[in-house]
Amino acid sequence: MPPSDRMVHLTTVVGSFHGHVLAARLGSEGIPVELRGMSDGPYPLPANVQVFVHADQLELAQALLLADAVDAAFDERYADLGPEDAGVLDLPPMDLPGTGRSRRARTILVLVMVGLVLVVGVVASFH
Repeated sequence: MPPSDRMVHLTTVVGSFHGHVLAARLGSEGIPVELRGMSDGPYPLPANVQVFVHADQLELAQALLLADAVDAAFDERYADLGPEDAGVLDLPPMDLPGTGRSRRARTILVLVMVGLVLVVGVVASFH
């Protein structure tokens, strides 16, 4: 089956910088991204930027963003953030030397837990 050319909305972020960071993150995983609504100029304004991906890659992109957000939520470097810093956790944390293995283990654990929740939901819908 050929890949879908239809682009669907993944998320909306504030600012073209955040949009480019998200596009780079997804692009590193082989997911092409289209950004709409950017204000790239000499004085970029913090406008909403809509992020679109191919329809057949939407679930993978959502899972990657979820894993990155969960990783960031458990990262000690972000422990002092408050509600006013809500957008900060949308960005994946920078890798520090020696933290790769534990971060991967946490990501795998979270993805397994999400998978279990989905399986339980499907099984429960049949009863």
